[in-house]
Amino acid sequence: MKKTIKLGLATLAAGVLGCGVLCEQAQAIPINGSIQFGGSATASGASPGSPVNIIFANPWQVTGRIGDYSPVTVGTTATFNNFSFTGDGVGALLSAGVTPLWSFSFGGLNYSFDLASLSSGHTEAGSMAFTGNGTAHIDGFDPTPAAWSMEGAGNNFNFEISFSTTTPIGAVPEGGTTMALFGIGLAAILFLRRQLRLP
Repeated sequence: MKKTIKLGLATLAAGVLGCGVLCEQAQAIPINGSIQFGGSATASGASPGSPVNIIFANPWQVTGRIGDYSPVTVGTTATFNNFSFTGDGVGALLSAGVTPLWSFSFGGLNYSFDLASLSSGHTEAGSMAFTGNGTAHIDGFDPTPAAWSMEGAGNNFNFEISFSTTTPIGAVPEGGTTMALFGIGLAAILFLRRQLRLP
């Protein structure tokens, strides 16, 4: 009976310790960083039109990047897809999701962003501004929820736009879970060693 209990404890300790190591390898790898683009877009009218169409003049260019986007060279070209919305301000609603809103390839990796929703949107003669949410994609990373913004000003609805896709800094995986599992595994091993010394 004691041998069975000791064998069970040994198996449990090895399993918890092994999980601590393997769980670290299986953890998600979210994208952490932001990328900015510059280019031209045309609005079909002022909000709250029904609907207002935002038409991008391709190509756009990368103008800034940090974090996981850092390897991308400034000036890299990207393709943008148009979108439509109704309403105005915080009442702006995306007519349909855009998959992808933008995309490009660099260094053998594909980068893109799917636009899922607007949290605000406004166009008028001389300016436009948007904020919203979607999903960022980079080959080798997990799809990551991302916030985005776009704003610009110009004449005759031909705007120079600054576009940013930013993932939350807090999305970086922390090692606390792995360390906790490792600690539990060590405690189980110490307990097992004590049990083996008893008659």
